[in-house]
Amino acid sequence: MVAINNTLMRNTFRGRGSVCCCVLLVTFLLLTACGKKGDPTLKSYEKPEAPSQLAALFIPTEVVLTWQFPKAKEESIKDFYLMRASLRPSPAGTPLWSDFEKLALLKNSDRSFSDKDVQLGGSYKYKVVSQNLRGITGKDSNTVEVKQIRLLDPPGDLSFRVQDNSVMLTWKGPGEPVAYNVYKTFIKGTYAASLNKKPLKENSFTDAFDPGKTAYYTVRSVSVEEVVYESAASKELRVSPSELIPSSPLALQAVATADSVVLVWGEPSEKWITGYRVYREISRKEGFVLLGETPVPSFTDKDRPLTKRNYRVTAVGPVEEGPPAEVRNVIYIKPR
Repeated sequence: MVAINNTLMRNTFRGRGSVCCCVLLVTFLLLTACGKKGDPTLKSYEKPEAPSQLAALFIPTEVVLTWQFPKAKEESIKDFYLMRASLRPSPAGTPLWSDFEKLALLKNSDRSFSDKDVQLGGSYKYKVVSQNLRGITGKDSNTVEVKQIRLLDPPGDLSFRVQDNSVMLTWKGPGEPVAYNVYKTFIKGTYAASLNKKPLKENSFTDAFDPGKTAYYTVRSVSVEEVVYESAASKELRVSPSELIPSSPLALQAVATADSVVLVWGEPSEKWITGYRVYREISRKEGFVLLGETPVPSFTDKDRPLTKRNYRVTAVGPVEEGPPAEVRNVIYIKPR
């Protein structure tokens, strides 16, 4: 009996030892796994980074807000809250600011918002708050204030002049101290960012001229304040190559030889001229007939000048040719 009991006891303790080892092993693995997840879990409870550089631009009927947030940290946040406060009348007669209220919930990739629920004469404050994946909000961005919204008058009498390889725009201001933003597009009525990086103080702007495209321009008046107030657009100006008519060639001359007539002339001032067309008239019945085109200010008519003839030369623009220069009664006179 004693031998049997000892054997049973040894087997029992062996079984209990195996169980204890399994329990310790499972506990170790659980603690190790928990340790690996500890850091991300703690970070997920941290306040997210605040948006920065909140700025406002008022254009008629809306306030356009923009801000900055690191692209690399977008995945750590869920969205942005745009907050707004309004200046409201009070029983005491002095307007008071309302509490900030949520105006919009925006995606973590958004960096701008247009508030179209604004009124002329109203004043508003804005700020942006980021929210992480657990719904924890961070610190506020800077606050921007749009004071007493007002409309500026747009510029007037917008016109252009093509000089060399550039187009110069000019306009008249609204009569109050303002600056200007110039907009350009190749698709009528569709404008993106202004051409100028900073508001212009002058009433003119020079842009590169593309003789192969029709461009459209508008100009807006801009207030020079912390918050930018921008007027409605000026009348749209169309700059089309088809409207560019070059000047006449200068001082056209003809030199007749025994077997040809050499024509030479001075170049007009327009740098966008693509070449010249040369015409010849021998009889009124036939009129002027195109002899050919040349990219340089000279041309040789290789037909012997045995009868009187008249010549015309025109400069050719991107689409149209300009008025002609003429030289008449050209004939070869044999030297004595």
